[in-house]
Amino acid sequence: MKISIITPVYNAVNTIEKTILSVLNQKLESELEYIIIDGGSNDGTLDIINRYSDRINILISEKDNGVYDAMNKGVSLATGDVIGIINADDWYSHSALEIVETVLNKNPNISVVYSPIDNYINGKFINKFSPGGLDNLVFKFVLNHPSCFVKKSVYNKVGLFNINYSIAADYDFIFRVYSSGATFHYIPESLASYSLNGMSANLNNRLKLLAESKKVAYPFVKNHSSSLALKHSLFYIKWFLRELITLPIKLIDPYIVIKLKAILRNRTGKLSTNQFGNW
Repeated sequence: MKISIITPVYNAVNTIEKTILSVLNQKLESELEYIIIDGGSNDGTLDIINRYSDRINILISEKDNGVYDAMNKGVSLATGDVIGIINADDWYSHSALEIVETVLNKNPNISVVYSPIDNYINGKFINKFSPGGLDNLVFKFVLNHPSCFVKKSVYNKVGLFNINYSIAADYDFIFRVYSSGATFHYIPESLASYSLNGMSANLNNRLKLLAESKKVAYPFVKNHSSSLALKHSLFYIKWFLRELITLPIKLIDPYIVIKLKAILRNRTGKLSTNQFGNW
């Protein structure tokens, strides 16, 4: 087996080295191919990347059309049997690739491996994101792509990321994969850690995410049934109202809702929203 890991990056001088080392320090028997797609960084990021040039298989640095365009470049260049994508401010757990390798060797019919992901703010662990039920992909993205490993054959079948989505292209991709009948396998250990720094309470960004997410499954929902279409519409109306209600406190602390949910889960065990992924 050959595993390809792709890191899209642009001006991440403070975080890129941790990401790189989390890939290069993995212990596994399979061949590892590491691909970094840089968007033309000018802050010293490339200087750090070049320190590890002898262990990076492919490095491209050029202007691109955003992170999903960079991901597409990496996927197109990847020669591995399975592909993982880790952003420049996220990092893999110590044995992540070994776990993926073991699962896929034992179960060659599996197309996608996914797991929880640990969330950090300013380097401090805040909570664990656990994926929601895959049947809820019809409503929203219930996974997190840094902890997803997808076989190259799946990309060949369903295509790359749709760069017409500036925020929800990963959701669109996974929904297409799920709809294609691909076999998903859940691993309970967190395979990656995700930095929440940079999350924005900007209402325009949140509404853009909402609008793009609604668009992803709409053709499927529309053609499925009127009852599902109604549930889908109500889901997004409620989401929109929650964004409006929580905006004032998010402007003070963008992470306040995530922090409050973590406290409530610790006290009650679970929330009704867990079915959609528990941020």
